[in-house]
Amino acid sequence: MNLVLGPDGHYYSFSTHGLIVISRATKPNSIDGYWEILGSVLEGSSIINNTGSTDPWAPDVHKVGNTYYCYYAVSQFGSQVSSIGLATSPNLLPGTWTDHGAVMSSSTTAEYPLNITNAIDPNLFVDPKTGTPYLNYGSFWSDIWQFHLSRDLKHVLENPPPTQLSFDPVSPQAEEGSYLNYRDGWYYLWFSHGQCCGFNASDLPAPGLESVYVRHTT
Repeated sequence: MNLVLGPDGHYYSFSTHGLIVISRATKPNSIDGYWEILGSVLEGSSIINNTGSTDPWAPDVHKVGNTYYCYYAVSQFGSQVSSIGLATSPNLLPGTWTDHGAVMSSSTTAEYPLNITNAIDPNLFVDPKTGTPYLNYGSFWSDIWQFHLSRDLKHVLENPPPTQLSFDPVSPQAEEGSYLNYRDGWYYLWFSHGQCCGFNASDLPAPGLESVYVRHTT
């Protein structure tokens, strides 16, 4: 789920399922309930049928200039045939979103590193020091990666080449759900590490105690 402060002073949440459900907190400048379901970001998507999924995942919404950008993933569990799409809106409300289709797609026949990674869990990061836009993603295949974005934020760039932000040498390299932020001279990369879902009640892994983040400065 992603929380964003809207132009009307109310917080909005965006969640997986229902073509990205939009909810709004009823109290201005507060995340206290109750939350009203307003509708969805998408009416459909030009990339849904490409991956066989009709359930966009993991929305990541940010305001850049006067526009709200919603990146979302389309995939199926266990599949590397995935895409990250983009929709934009001037005000976050249902019916105002324009779907721009795929920003990037992964498969075994795609160009490197999209042939070894999985285009899920997008995260937009605009570097406050340089203004350079990036798209972080991944991956559950080969960890977390980062592409430069075009200035209109609608396309990933092949040059400069993409960067691998994290690396786990032990297969299946189950890192996903990254979020990058900058504070007080440090860049913080937060992500999920470990496998979820697909377990039987009798073979659940032992409870974990470790939280993982990477901190970097330049």
